Amino acid sequence: MTHPVVRAALLAALSLPPLAAASDLDGVLERLRAEIAAVPVDDPAPIDTVLARYRDETGIDLQIPVAGDSDAPLPALVRPANITPADWDAVTRYLHGTDAQHTVPVEMGELSLSLLDLDGDGQRDLVQSAYSGGTGLYTQVDMLRRDPQRGFVVPDSLDPQRPWAQGQYGLSGRGSDQGLYWLRIDGVSYIAYRDGDYYGDTLLLNRPLSADPRERSPTTRLKVRYGREHRLADPVMHVDGEPLDASATAIAADRRLLRHIERLLAALTVDGDGVAHFGDEQGRCPVPAGTDPGETDLWPWRGAGSYTFDTAADTVIRSGKQCYSATLIALRSSYAGDHALCCQLWLYRGPGEQAAALDLRSRRWVSGVTVVAVPPQGE
Repeated sequence: MTHPVVRAALLAALSLPPLAAASDLDGVLERLRAEIAAVPVDDPAPIDTVLARYRDETGIDLQIPVAGDSDAPLPALVRPANITPADWDAVTRYLHGTDAQHTVPVEMGELSLSLLDLDGDGQRDLVQSAYSGGTGLYTQVDMLRRDPQRGFVVPDSLDPQRPWAQGQYGLSGRGSDQGLYWLRIDGVSYIAYRDGDYYGDTLLLNRPLSADPRERSPTTRLKVRYGREHRLADPVMHVDGEPLDASATAIAADRRLLRHIERLLAALTVDGDGVAHFGDEQGRCPVPAGTDPGETDLWPWRGAGSYTFDTAADTVIRSGKQCYSATLIALRSSYAGDHALCCQLWLYRGPGEQAAALDLRSRRWVSGVTVVAVPPQGE
């Protein structure tokens, strides 16, 4: 006969969800894949549209003033009415115990905190978000698990190459197109991290505070590919302060050239790898007279590029006696709110000699949504 205490323990264990429930993550990922694929074709932000259906509204947000790198102590903090004494005690214990104004680089003098249950144990965990600025306009987001004895603690590291497996995310406002989403699906908390460029988006779904390492560090994610369409804006160049120079003014008035560009843009295609193609990609312009001998072999003429934009495609554009190296660029920003304004066509009349930046009006639509493997290095 089984001892009553042992029997009770066995029954309690049998009532718990099995470890294999980690497969629920795969099921939720497939569910999101199907919903993103079904978004209407005219929706420019299908991932945002679908994830908005599952936005976690259970969190409590706090803004804590901090002193940056100074030695000033934290100001006196007053418990908001919507936070329980136990939760507030855990917050103040964490802030004073970790000296947050020194351990977290904060440029704007404010630390953003959110209290919500991320691991499903009935206790509110902590999400800490701090804007540190820099050239990339960075924001660091950390998730801390609520421990009954120790308060808010950083989860154990599973893999230093995958900081998101322990609830650490770095978001860049300039030079990246990223988003972080707190979701609640069928009562379970998930974190979705989107990383995008001109060619598509990847969407990683995980539960960084889960006890199951398979939920914290999944092996698959979504890949969303987009079809693209571009046309010249009207006017083709906007003027901010300084008037257009003579070269740009001539291009803006060259209707023959602009009609030719419109035809090239209308014929743009995106291949199976999501790479854009248009115009004569194999051709090149004659080297202008007076070009530095060390630059005569350079092509295209756009130079090395920048982290602030994607170089989507290069071609050559000829109109009459004029020949330009043309580059389709897509600006990279996590703050961009209108995908119609994503892109420009840059024209060069010689190596590094930009003649004009033509504004485009763009449209994108989902061309495919697939489940792909997470790279071994977690990138």
